Amino acid sequence: MKAVMQSGIDRSKNLPVYRQIYEILKQELDDGFYNTVDVLPSERLLCERFGVERNTVRKALDLLVSDGLVEKMPGYGTKISRELSPVSDDTGKFTQLRQNILMFTRETNPAVAQMEYFHLKLMRVLERQIYEMGYNLICKTLSSEVRLKDVIAYTGPAAVLFDSYFQKQHYQQVLEMNIPCLSINHYTPLLTSVVSNNFDGAYRVAKRMTEAGHKKIALITGKLGHQTTTERLSGFRSLYLQKNPSQNLKHIFTGDWLFDSGVNIGEKILNLPKEERPTAIFAFNDDLAYGCLSCLEKHGIDVPNEISLVGFDHSDRYEGIFRPITTVDVNIEDMVKYACWCLDDQIKRSFPRALAKIQVETFLVENGTVKDLTANSQ
Repeated sequence: MKAVMQSGIDRSKNLPVYRQIYEILKQELDDGFYNTVDVLPSERLLCERFGVERNTVRKALDLLVSDGLVEKMPGYGTKISRELSPVSDDTGKFTQLRQNILMFTRETNPAVAQMEYFHLKLMRVLERQIYEMGYNLICKTLSSEVRLKDVIAYTGPAAVLFDSYFQKQHYQQVLEMNIPCLSINHYTPLLTSVVSNNFDGAYRVAKRMTEAGHKKIALITGKLGHQTTTERLSGFRSLYLQKNPSQNLKHIFTGDWLFDSGVNIGEKILNLPKEERPTAIFAFNDDLAYGCLSCLEKHGIDVPNEISLVGFDHSDRYEGIFRPITTVDVNIEDMVKYACWCLDDQIKRSFPRALAKIQVETFLVENGTVKDLTANSQ
């Protein structure tokens, strides 16, 4: 019974299994479950989800193709047929078809719940804002099997967004095609870029911790080489070394931005000798921070009385699961507003093309997870 409940398949029914899968996927499409992606999960993932063979999944997908809901694209996947959606005026009459704005993201599968929440939230806010502009947002990852030019040729976007870092050749290909384009969450000198002020946000965290008397601080960074990691590490070090010129940050742990990574690093921190254990932890995003918090709470560590904790991004992903933590708000709403404003001007050709770095300010959100050690020493 447990397997049936997880997959949604009831093998006691007279309805064939492939037909049940078809009904489930059709309902999910109707309910907008895949609004932030442009392809269904792969056949392999669907087989794992429903516990069936590939031929059964293919029969279900063939029915969706017959309904015109999806298209099978070799080397691309099962594409959702929604590039152009009707737009109605105040009378309810359809007046035109929506064009697409195409966003390339580095996340391997935007439909997977384990993805870094920042990107999921960014896509959702972008989708809403871009819809209000009169366009549809299509999200696509790039791989060795999928060429950027092929995706652009098939979707015919009015503009292209790059979420995070891509190789120089990808930017240049879009520029050569003379399509309005912009980078969000990563600065590149080749495109107008909208980014959060990561350096200043981390600087604020360092200032808050050092003014509270913390000297033994552990950092949980994101992936090394990421611009976000570099900027946040530089911002924190700048203030920390200014306040503690004779000390180096002894404990810097590298994470992968995800919750489980925060849990594992929390274990490593607790395994340090007691005399080396930090009094405060700064995690470079909230997924890492809440993963670490779950580990600390599991071992009975009192946050912040034993160890203070600060995150980054101001995520609402864990509301109702964990207590709120002190964190840095990266101001996604304003990042999206600036990005859409720039894209709209590029599409309309309302001002001469120019490159700019638009840096959105961050701010510290206090939620009581930083203990003031100076009060104990007075």
